[in-house]
Amino acid sequence: MKFWRKFSELGSRPYPLDRERRQRVLVALAERGMTISDLARYLGIDQSIVSKVISGRRLSPKTEKRIAEFLDKPADYLFPLRTPEEIGEMRRAEAAAKGKAA
Repeated sequence: MKFWRKFSELGSRPYPLDRERRQRVLVALAERGMTISDLARYLGIDQSIVSKVISGRRLSPKTEKRIAEFLDKPADYLFPLRTPEEIGEMRRAEAAAKGKAA
């Protein structure tokens, strides 16, 4: 299945915060003594975009691959594909955290 076809099943943007993937990247960055800003400078990508990719709010296979290669970690470990059900659950959790009904 083509990458973007797979993601079209996940619903509309913005995607919800993916705490697990964010935590995995932050741990890998900490192991190198780096911050998201340091990573963004190294990659030559705006820090806000890198932050959105890391948190799962923006899906970018190219940027995810570059981050994984830089951190010497498998991309599918740092950036696991989520099912539509998982995305829905993350959206409901975000809505609950904001005090809204999903």
